[in-house]
Amino acid sequence: MTNSSVSSTEDLNTALLSQNPFAKPSNLNATDVWGKSFSDVETLNAHASNAVFQALEQISAGQYSTTSIVISAQNGTGKTHIISRIRHRLQVQGGGLFVYAGKYGDLSQIRQGFQRILAESLGKVGSQGVTQWQELATEMTNHALKVVKPNPKLFSPKQLVERFKTSKPPQVKKLVKDLTKAFPKAKDINDPDIVKAIFWTLSDEESLYAIKWLEGQELAYNKSIELELPSQRQSFDAVLQILDLISEYKELVICFDELDTPDAYDAVSGLHISQIVAGLIKDMLQNLSRGVILSVMMPNQWRDKVKQLPGGVYNKVSAQGNPIDLNYMDGESIVELVTLSLRNYYEVRNLVPSDPLYPFTESQLRNLGKEKPTIREVLDWCKKNCNPPIIGQVVKEDDPVETAFTKELEQEPENYLDDNFQLADALLFGFQTFIGQTVERVTIEEVTDKVCKNKTDKHLNFKIIGKENGQPVKIGVAVLQYAGGVSLSTGLGKLNDYKKFDLTRGCLVRSRSKKMTKPMESKYLEPLIREQGGEFVELKENEIKPLIAIRAVYQKREVDYKLSEAEIIKFITEKGAEKMLGSTNPLLKEILSDPSYEVPTDMIEEEPIVSEEPMTSDVAESDNMEEGINTLLSKINA
Repeated sequence: MTNSSVSSTEDLNTALLSQNPFAKPSNLNATDVWGKSFSDVETLNAHASNAVFQALEQISAGQYSTTSIVISAQNGTGKTHIISRIRHRLQVQGGGLFVYAGKYGDLSQIRQGFQRILAESLGKVGSQGVTQWQELATEMTNHALKVVKPNPKLFSPKQLVERFKTSKPPQVKKLVKDLTKAFPKAKDINDPDIVKAIFWTLSDEESLYAIKWLEGQELAYNKSIELELPSQRQSFDAVLQILDLISEYKELVICFDELDTPDAYDAVSGLHISQIVAGLIKDMLQNLSRGVILSVMMPNQWRDKVKQLPGGVYNKVSAQGNPIDLNYMDGESIVELVTLSLRNYYEVRNLVPSDPLYPFTESQLRNLGKEKPTIREVLDWCKKNCNPPIIGQVVKEDDPVETAFTKELEQEPENYLDDNFQLADALLFGFQTFIGQTVERVTIEEVTDKVCKNKTDKHLNFKIIGKENGQPVKIGVAVLQYAGGVSLSTGLGKLNDYKKFDLTRGCLVRSRSKKMTKPMESKYLEPLIREQGGEFVELKENEIKPLIAIRAVYQKREVDYKLSEAEIIKFITEKGAEKMLGSTNPLLKEILSDPSYEVPTDMIEEEPIVSEEPMTSDVAESDNMEEGINTLLSKINA
């Protein structure tokens, strides 16, 4: 802080009127968990986070190998805050890898969804300045080196990543190949391709593709050939092998959040999201060798949903015993929280109040504590009452829906443009908000996701039913962001089958950057567009992102934002043109518009020209794998 003198009341009031320190929605989400900054009153509910760290210490000391903990507390008491505290402390102090689950996708495919969650989380920066995948890959590399050479030089994650960064592509490829061959001598493995993909994460150039593959996504044919990996590996067995590899070297903390959404039921099993995740936790606890699984939920979810499952399930969800309660706030903790929030606010603006609690008083806050409020209630009270005493000026209250929408719009989820389910769900919700309206000459009567008889078949996402110029229209929509292969061909094949799925038009929604092969275009895309009057609609990030944000607001309306469905629909109606929502969204309008009968030519993948740099002598193919590894890695000291 450059200004050490006390700021005038006028300057403080001007700042407070221009920006309420408590304007941000009081609920936390993935951005707060993974974000760099984190304001924390560490004494608040320290017993809950300490239980996790104590379990980690006991596991590290060999007292037991795994456990699971449940935090069960009312909405707004700080459950996600505890998770964020755990993550940030692990990042600063080390002590284990961290996985956060807060968005699950298709509940009927929860195991595949968790593979994505696991791989995305490990792609975040850990405690050593590199990604958690790279930390794991370094441990595996050092383990392999110990096998191929007595007393080898071992490497830190940063050293090894830098070595890969300064190596030429043929050297990197040779090193990955040799490490993959050497590693089974250090540890028994079931799938060497998983091992190879983890080693590829050490390469900055290829790590995104490797992580995408580890998520269970399909790689483009050319990329899978380049990395020498199958095009796809999506299975719970892959998850179990990754967990086994982590357990060889590190403790692991897996946190399950967002289990309280009231209407989150699986259409196939009829189970609530908390029950589905409970089954997943049971399976993982039985296969995890070192770690803690934490789940957070409200008491009614634990009592009415999870505990209604067989004892073999719910006992695995909370192996440590009864769920941990969180405390409500008292006067002392409220003063600490508000002091911290205002200190951060004033410091950024280079202001120094005479009273660190201004515009509140300590007596106000301590009186509030007598009501035993939740953290969220305190922050909401501060937002409402943060009114500097300036005569004649009225602080305009923010629209709560717009505030929530802005918060969701600011989220930066990993690889969401590859998540077919999330993209299709946002589009489906978008159309559902203007049923009965006529847009692009189509009067929408119904929007249904019940297109395929098989409820788990998600290639055709939904169907728009209505009238176009008085004639029946049934538009089948398929969001197909797959790189290629079986998944893409299956989806395109179904989109072409108008008779089976009762369609009058098929619409492919796909990013223009997602290329497809010439044979794929000839067999599926040209017939869809030129022969059947179907359409390709380009998926643009700026057009889909508002739809994803408002969908998230709707899903969290009761638990997180305390909003009604009517308030959200009103916001969409009144602010749609400004925010690209509802019937004014360009992407939704394009899906409804008349087909152009034009096949996009810039989406076709060029035939690859194979041209590899000749290997230098130090990376030439050799039967002496150990020599190759040591030759390459020894150059790190050069």
